[in-house]
Amino acid sequence: MSPASEVPKAMEVEVLELTDEALRLLVRGADVAFVNALRRIMIAEVPCMAIEEVGILENSSVLDDEVLAHRIGLIPLKMKPSILEEEPDKVVRFELSAEAKEDTITVYSGDLRSDSPDVVPLYPNMPIVKLAPGQRIYLIATARLGTGSQHARWQPVSAATHKYLPVIRIDVSRCTLCGKCIEICPKRILDRTGNAMRVKNVITCTLCRDCVEVCPLDPPAIDVSWEEGSFVMYVESTGALPPEIILEQATKVLDRKLDEFEEKLKEVVAGEA
Repeated sequence: MSPASEVPKAMEVEVLELTDEALRLLVRGADVAFVNALRRIMIAEVPCMAIEEVGILENSSVLDDEVLAHRIGLIPLKMKPSILEEEPDKVVRFELSAEAKEDTITVYSGDLRSDSPDVVPLYPNMPIVKLAPGQRIYLIATARLGTGSQHARWQPVSAATHKYLPVIRIDVSRCTLCGKCIEICPKRILDRTGNAMRVKNVITCTLCRDCVEVCPLDPPAIDVSWEEGSFVMYVESTGALPPEIILEQATKVLDRKLDEFEEKLKEVVAGEA
């Protein structure tokens, strides 16, 4: 398998998919180092809000204090994106008070009361603990901005990936339409159209080349390669921040790193002069 073309000279970005949870981009004219840097920054260096400290004042549930605090700390929080620029030192306080009197109850993430409407639990129906009659919990938690390099609770993405843009070529003059490539394709992107094989959505190809290996012809009538310098990037947010904001913040972090590297390089050159 070899690259299908040369690296484009100018970078181009095309949005293939954008929802509240996910962003898919086609990036042309980049290299692996660039897109992988963005991927790693989105995972480890884009800040978001998460609960850092939990003060448990009362806990008569079946869960130990440590387990209860761990569950509270991993509850995803939805935050207002402007906090990143305008209030980087913002601290949000949560209070949770629950008691089971006559019946067993389930305490949910939505029972956490925030003192700021800008930072609230993302999902209100996440179970925290069950309380039997007579049991009670009361705790106070604080949330701050942090990054995934500190702890996984501060990762704003559940997935951040990239792959080469697939290129699939089919020799229709030799293809016998046996259908073996259709059957083995894990993404079901191959199909028959009249007397020819066609590709339905090349973006979803995983470059596994199973279709090439199963072809009974020698050489195979189908070939799978990639376009050098072109990548499909996929970003899936945990819900803390919109995916486009995560990508935007990642580019800002990368820009700051490059500026810092440039300054350090200038200092080294000046010192050797």
